[in-house]
Amino acid sequence: MKQMQTMLSIKIDRDLKKKAQEVAGILGVSLNAVINQNIKEFISDRRVTFTDEPVLNKRSQKLLAKLSKDAREGKNMVGPFKSMTEMIKSLNS
Repeated sequence: MKQMQTMLSIKIDRDLKKKAQEVAGILGVSLNAVINQNIKEFISDRRVTFTDEPVLNKRSQKLLAKLSKDAREGKNMVGPFKSMTEMIKSLNS
Protein backbone atom coordinates (compact mmCIF):
# COMPACT_ATOMS: atom_id res chain seq x y z
CA MET A 1 0.00 0.00 0.00
CA LYS A 2 1.41 3.37 -1.01
CA GLN A 3 1.88 5.91 1.75
CA MET A 4 0.16 9.25 1.48
CA GLN A 5 2.56 12.08 0.78
CA THR A 6 2.28 15.72 1.72
CA MET A 7 4.24 18.87 0.97
CA LEU A 8 6.46 20.56 3.56
CA SER A 9 7.21 24.19 2.89
CA ILE A 10 10.13 25.75 4.76
CA LYS A 11 12.08 28.97 4.50
CA ILE A 12 15.77 28.49 3.84
CA ASP A 13 18.62 30.75 2.81
CA ARG A 14 19.03 30.58 -0.98
CA ASP A 15 22.80 29.92 -0.83
CA LEU A 16 22.34 27.26 1.84
CA LYS A 17 19.79 25.47 -0.33
CA LYS A 18 22.08 25.64 -3.35
CA LYS A 19 25.04 24.23 -1.38
CA ALA A 20 22.87 21.46 0.07
CA GLN A 21 21.64 20.53 -3.42
CA GLU A 22 25.23 20.42 -4.68
CA VAL A 23 26.37 18.11 -1.88
CA ALA A 24 23.31 15.89 -2.32
CA GLY A 25 24.04 15.73 -6.05
CA ILE A 26 27.64 14.70 -5.39
CA LEU A 27 26.31 11.92 -3.16
CA GLY A 28 23.86 10.90 -5.87
CA VAL A 29 20.69 11.67 -3.92
CA SER A 30 18.07 14.38 -4.02
CA LEU A 31 17.78 17.09 -1.40
CA ASN A 32 14.28 15.71 -0.77
CA ALA A 33 15.81 12.32 0.13
CA VAL A 34 18.29 14.00 2.48
CA ILE A 35 15.53 15.90 4.28
CA ASN A 36 13.28 12.82 4.52
CA GLN A 37 16.12 10.71 5.95
CA ASN A 38 16.92 13.39 8.53
CA ILE A 39 13.28 13.58 9.60
CA LYS A 40 13.14 9.76 9.95
CA GLU A 41 16.29 9.82 12.13
CA PHE A 42 14.82 12.67 14.17
CA ILE A 43 11.70 10.59 14.83
CA SER A 44 13.52 7.34 15.65
CA ASP A 45 16.34 8.87 17.74
CA ARG A 46 14.25 11.70 19.24
CA ARG A 47 17.19 14.08 19.02
CA VAL A 48 18.75 16.70 16.82
CA THR A 49 22.50 17.09 16.50
CA PHE A 50 24.05 20.33 15.32
CA THR A 51 27.73 19.77 14.67
CA ASP A 52 30.38 20.11 12.04
CA GLU A 53 32.06 16.97 13.42
CA PRO A 54 31.17 13.70 11.71
CA VAL A 55 29.02 11.43 13.89
CA LEU A 56 28.67 7.73 13.14
CA ASN A 57 25.15 6.33 12.91
CA LYS A 58 24.17 3.37 15.14
CA ARG A 59 24.89 0.76 12.46
CA SER A 60 28.38 2.15 11.84
CA GLN A 61 29.04 2.40 15.59
CA LYS A 62 28.18 -1.30 16.03
CA LEU A 63 30.36 -2.29 13.08
CA LEU A 64 33.28 -0.24 14.36
CA ALA A 65 32.91 -1.79 17.84
CA LYS A 66 32.97 -5.30 16.33
CA LEU A 67 35.99 -4.51 14.16
CA SER A 68 37.83 -2.99 17.13
CA LYS A 69 37.06 -6.07 19.26
CA ASP A 70 38.27 -8.38 16.47
CA ALA A 71 41.48 -6.36 16.15
CA ARG A 72 42.13 -6.51 19.91
CA GLU A 73 41.56 -10.28 19.86
CA GLY A 74 43.56 -10.81 16.67
CA LYS A 75 40.52 -12.22 14.83
CA ASN A 76 39.83 -11.78 11.12
CA MET A 77 43.23 -10.19 10.58
CA VAL A 78 45.59 -10.70 7.66
CA GLY A 79 49.01 -9.32 6.91
CA PRO A 80 51.36 -7.63 7.09
CA PHE A 81 52.45 -8.53 3.61
CA LYS A 82 55.95 -8.55 2.20
CA SER A 83 54.81 -7.67 -1.30
CA MET A 84 51.85 -6.47 -3.32
CA THR A 85 51.66 -9.91 -4.96
CA GLU A 86 51.36 -11.56 -1.53
CA MET A 87 48.57 -9.14 -0.57
CA ILE A 88 46.63 -9.75 -3.82
CA LYS A 89 47.03 -13.52 -3.37
CA SER A 90 45.53 -13.19 0.13
CA LEU A 91 42.63 -11.07 -1.17
CA ASN A 92 41.83 -13.63 -3.86
CA SER A 93 41.94 -16.61 -1.51
